[in-house]
Amino acid sequence: MKKVVVLLFVGLLLFGSMVPKLIAIFSSSDSEAGSVSSISTPAPSAVVSNEPAFKKEGELTFPKIQKKISIEIADNDAETTQGLMYRKSMPDTCGMLFVFPDSQERSFWMKNTYIPLDLLFINSNKEIITIQPNRPPFSEEAIPSYKPAQYVLEVNAGFCQRNGIKQGDKISF
Repeated sequence: MKKVVVLLFVGLLLFGSMVPKLIAIFSSSDSEAGSVSSISTPAPSAVVSNEPAFKKEGELTFPKIQKKISIEIADNDAETTQGLMYRKSMPDTCGMLFVFPDSQERSFWMKNTYIPLDLLFINSNKEIITIQPNRPPFSEEAIPSYKPAQYVLEVNAGFCQRNGIKQGDKISF
């Protein structure tokens, strides 16, 4: 008897999300046993995307080329961990700026990131010290700064090449 109770408990834990549907099926008042008429699935238009929305929290300027982009700022552990993961696109006029409390060698990865990116590692003087261009989506390969960086800017892949942004250029925000 104990084995049956344990198996039922484990089954409920594993299939907990199915229990309400099963109850609806087997407790249906329809004349047909096991009728699924009480179960409804949302229409495709009702399905909600879990893709995080871009939140403009500031502007970043590349003074040398007089180019501005809108930035979302990641300045705490949760935002830094999330980054641009799960986003399917980003306008070319936007980027994400990671702000750290200190300057040290940094390493990023592209896990769960759908968008190919250029990563710009920036020192405490707001000078670009390393550009890691065209990083492929979903890669768990380490993307190093090679030098101490306090900021990291993520923009769409090819952004630096299209705009003539180079190592040694400054930024302001």
